[in-house]
Formats: sequence, structure tokens, C-alpha cells
Amino acid sequence: MSEWKLVIRAYSFLTFRTTQTANPDPSSGRSWAPLFCKSLHVKKNHHSLTIPHRTIISALNLFPKNSPLKIAFLKSFLTNTDYYTQITKNLLSTLYPKSCPQCKVPLSKEVSTRENVIRCPQCNYLESRTSGTFLEHLKLPLWVFSYLLIESIELFPLGLSASAICRKLSVSKNTGTLLKRRLQIFCSDLIPLIKEEMVKDLKKAWKGKKLPESGDLKPFIENNPVVHTDTLALFSASQRANGYRKRFKHKGQTASIYLTDSVAEQRGKYQIGTLCHTIAIKGGPVILSSVPDQKQKTLQPLFDFLPTDVPLFSDEGLPWMERYNVNFRQINHSLRSVDTKRNVWGKNRWSKDGIHSQVAEGNQRTIKYSFIASYSYIRPENSILYLNEYSALKGLRVYGLERLVGKKKLGLLRNVGNGSGRSFKFSVSLFELNTSRVALQALYKLCSIIN
Repeated sequence: MSEWKLVIRAYSFLTFRTTQTANPDPSSGRSWAPLFCKSLHVKKNHHSLTIPHRTIISALNLFPKNSPLKIAFLKSFLTNTDYYTQITKNLLSTLYPKSCPQCKVPLSKEVSTRENVIRCPQCNYLESRTSGTFLEHLKLPLWVFSYLLIESIELFPLGLSASAICRKLSVSKNTGTLLKRRLQIFCSDLIPLIKEEMVKDLKKAWKGKKLPESGDLKPFIENNPVVHTDTLALFSASQRANGYRKRFKHKGQTASIYLTDSVAEQRGKYQIGTLCHTIAIKGGPVILSSVPDQKQKTLQPLFDFLPTDVPLFSDEGLPWMERYNVNFRQINHSLRSVDTKRNVWGKNRWSKDGIHSQVAEGNQRTIKYSFIASYSYIRPENSILYLNEYSALKGLRVYGLERLVGKKKLGLLRNVGNGSGRSFKFSVSLFELNTSRVALQALYKLCSIIN
């Protein structure tokens, strides 16, 4: 039996050879490796035998240790799963650390056969790595989340829809939607960290400074972060969607996201679009919030995290902000021309003395395009999840994961987000296939039966 040689004939980009005397690593969890191959070719002296792919699956299914569902899912993914698994573990251990209730030490010891379990290095106390996190009760391998996270970062500003997840992973619609929700919950957890970094940059640039009450502000705000704010209507309802009826109850942007009462009663829903409030910094992060209207009691709490008297530029939609921020400036978009015989609108109604809201409006144009291109439509009740996801991915582009969640345990992420806003790069190495001793024994028994 020791003279048998097993040759794994894989796809065109993979070719591996091994023997029965090889010493596989049972803790690597790669006993399903032959399932990725097209066929196995067994040789002994001058005799040879080719085993088809289906026969290999049947042979490995004799062993209940390998889950058929897990094998069926993993057979399509060959490369770099260990890399993504380590990223997910680092994120979980950094953002959601677990400690032993008896020894009061961090849980750092792993179980080789159970990637979701972590134990105490002293008393071997066991606890789930994903309990109480966005990956709780995840039935898929851990590498799936990091893979989707990096894909979302690469696609930004376009979004990774649930349909795209289904196509990439070959999973059902429900699984793709739940994975999308888990990604959005993780991004929502990053929003407070992004706000902290924004506050640090603003305090560093504007500590003890005050803008002049009049005159050109360009020399004062040059090369300094300035907060711009505006409001956007996403997926507004047309008059056709409102039963061809005009709106008399709502005015302004809210008129385009709500239906008339009689039409809403017929259709069983009242809100169609989403009103999105934007807080943005040029070349920096953006904070998006879903709001029902533009009243002061709705919008004022959104600015509570900003430092006191930080420069804030907006249009005339926030007239009450002057009482709370001495560095607040606004631009009149409805400014009329001095010479009304030649022009109706003034030439400086978009920007005057360095005051404008074009940073927020530019982000809103990108948001509207990316949401329409990626999702076609989102429901208002889910809007905060999608907006938080966009804000978090933009923050990762600007600051990087290391700066947001710390550098202690994220050594593998040194190339993911370099803080310059450039494209993300990460190393990709081929997945090394190691055939386990159990799988080889099953194949040899199968060969002896056939002979």
C-alpha cells in the first residue's frame, strides 16, 4: 500500500501531489480539500485508476465528522480563506473582547476544530467568540464576513447588495440578506469611532480660534477642516406614485417622501422616500442620518457630538443654529440678482466669501447615484442601516481600520486603509490543499473495492 501514489488533478490553476506517508495537519480543518478537485488519479507500479469527483464526495461522506452542508459550501472557495478568518477573529477580539469570569484574563486560547469557540488559557473556560456580536448564531465560516467587508470597501462608493452577495457566495436570498444586515450592524458600531476621530481633527485645527463676523473667510479656512451640512431626499415619490394627486399637507422636501393621507390609507404605507441629513468634511468622513423632517427638534441633536463653536457652513435651512454656534455661516441659495433686467438669480448664490455647502451637496450627489445604481430602492425603515454602512465605509477609506479600532491586534490589516483615501490593497496567496489521512484511507479502500 505504501507504493501507491495519489495525484490530485485539480483545476487549471492548481496542481498538487501527495502520498499516503504525508503528515497532514488535522487542526487545519482542510479534510474537504479533495472535493475541490476534478478527479483523482491513483497509480501503483504500471497500473492506474481515475476516480471521478462524485465518487470522492461519496467516500468522504462516510465520515460524519465532516458536515455535508459545510463541504458543499466550501468546495467553491479555494484561496486565502485563512487570511480572511484571521481578520474576522482580530476584529472580534478587538471590538468585542471576551474575558474569563473566574481568572479575569482575556480569552485567547483557540480550539483547533471549532473556530467560533475561544477559551481561557489558565482554566480552559469556554465561551463563544461570536456571542453578543454582529456574528451571533452565524452558521457560515468566519472568513465570509471579512471577505464581504473587504469587497464592500473595494466597491465603495457603490454598495454591495444582497443580490451581489448571493451571486458571489452562491447562497440563498435569505442568507444573502442576513449577511448584508450583519455587515450593516458592524458598520453601525463603527460610527461612534468615526465621530471621535472627526472631533479630534476639528479640535486640533480650531482650538481657541474664531472666524471674523464679516469679510472673506478663505484665508482662515484654507487647509483646515470645515463642517458642511445639508439635507437630501432619497427615492422621492413622484406625483404618479401619489395617485396623480398634488400634495397640500406637506411642503418642501417632505412633500416628496410622504404620500397623501387618502393614498396612504389605500396602499397601507405612508412614507415612500428617505430624508437624509448630511454632515461632511472636505476630503474627510461623512455622517448620514435618516430624519423625518427638518425641524429644529429633529436636526439639533445630530450636531451634539461636534465641538463647541466649530466652523459650520450650511444653506438657509438652519436659521436657528446662529444662537448656538458663533462660527455658523449660511449661504442664500435664493439670492436675487442686483440687475434683475439681465439675470434673475445672483451670481454668488452658491458661494460667497468662502461660505458654501458644496461639500455636503457633492457627497449627496454621490450617495444618490450609488444608492440608485446598487439597490434601486431601499425601504425607509431600513434606511438608517444603509446610511450607516455608507458612512462607515467612507470613514474606513479616510482613517483606516487601524486608526479606528486600534493597532494592537490588527497587524494583518496594515495595508487595509492607509489613511490617504486611496484604493485598498491586501496580499492574496493561493490556498494550500492538504489531503487528510482519513480521506486518503477512504480513497485507498475505495480503490481496493474497485479492483
